[in-house]
Amino acid sequence: MNFLLMELTHLRYWMPLVIEGNKRGIKSTFYVGKSGKYNCPSKKEPLLQQLAEEHNIDMLPINEISNAKGLLFSSEKTGLGFVEKASKAKKVICTYQTDFIESYKSYIDVADHVLMPSEFCADYYNLSSKKNLFLGIPKYDTKIEKSTVHKKYSLPENQKYVTFISPKVRDQPLMSWNTSMMYLHDMGYKILFKTRGKDAADHAWVKQFNKLGHYYFEDSSWYPHTTQELLEISDFAINFGSTTIEECVMQNVPLVNFDIKPEFRNGSKRPYRVTHDYLYKYNYCVEMYRKDNAGGMPTPGEFKGAVQYLLQSNLDSEFKKARQNHLFDHKGSCKRILDALT
Repeated sequence: MNFLLMELTHLRYWMPLVIEGNKRGIKSTFYVGKSGKYNCPSKKEPLLQQLAEEHNIDMLPINEISNAKGLLFSSEKTGLGFVEKASKAKKVICTYQTDFIESYKSYIDVADHVLMPSEFCADYYNLSSKKNLFLGIPKYDTKIEKSTVHKKYSLPENQKYVTFISPKVRDQPLMSWNTSMMYLHDMGYKILFKTRGKDAADHAWVKQFNKLGHYYFEDSSWYPHTTQELLEISDFAINFGSTTIEECVMQNVPLVNFDIKPEFRNGSKRPYRVTHDYLYKYNYCVEMYRKDNAGGMPTPGEFKGAVQYLLQSNLDSEFKKARQNHLFDHKGSCKRILDALT
């Protein structure tokens, strides 16, 4: 099997497939190239060497990808020009969160197969094709142990944790998001503040945040990915319209969501308030007011009431229903994928 790797973000998708391939005696090769982004593989060469040694992966430069034979996995439109050069390979393009909404049309003619989250998603976004495969998403095959996460990040097991998914820098002026963190602090929660390298917080702010006993994360781990790890030890999450709701649903983590994303963003008006908007319509999610709605920020009592509702409710059936209706509810996606393609 072959994998195009130009962004470390994609390791959470590729490594479960590598591991399943090894069980079948199928060796993996990574064609590695530079992206120039914050998650460029060249910034973590020791990590790649470690993975290569532990999982028997060959690492080759991306300009040799034309020699690839068999399956070639790539993600969305990343490195599409290189993918096109792999004329001897069967091209399998894996969707990434909901990026397919905008990029699908750029690669559907190149792909032999596209790994979609579900038939529902393909129909909902008008992206139906015989090339689509509905076999699951590889990253959710990774089993994450709570004790391992606590030890890895030196997080005491006797604390209450909440994962706080930072709003994008673009959206931060739209609400007093620090107020919601103050509410959490007053409720005795340790906040696991998660942002991306390209949306890094001010150093002075991080220093003060840590002094209060909370924890700041960018992408500390690419595989398993930091966000999935933090959610695993959290009672609930705070979200701002991020597609992280997908991880929440797949990992049974309830959430409080602040709907602050502007309707007009990235240069155009969006047809959906947020992507994966259907996932917000279940009881595991409490929606809070937007700034321009009547009421503005919730009061401390309203916020605490929302959290108490989530923690005191049995929401297992809601998560299961959402997965069955919109994503998938099976285990072993990598096994299904390789069963179908090899």
